[in-house]
Amino acid sequence: LVLQVPARALLEGDTVTLRCCSWLNTSLTNVHFYHEEKDLGGPPDGAELSLSPLQLHHSGCYRCRGWVGTVKQQWRESELVTVTVHSECRDVNR
Repeated sequence: LVLQVPARALLEGDTVTLRCCSWLNTSLTNVHFYHEEKDLGGPPDGAELSLSPLQLHHSGCYRCRGWVGTVKQQWRESELVTVTVHSECRDVNR
């Protein structure tokens, strides 16, 4: 499995969607997301987890796990992906 995270700076207050994808669009079911190895459960919309609004505590390591395949299902997991949430820059001259 591959956990996709946007390749842009993630700021507090943003909305970000993490996507769990299988190779070659193989069937993927019972997806669960993990933050710092804590099970966040399975999202109702399948293989996407929305974090909104982003907060600093959302930073950390994420992975996803799920059943891949149709006839012979196998339990698979993604590599860990690091998510870093940045504080918005504030103008110190104001």
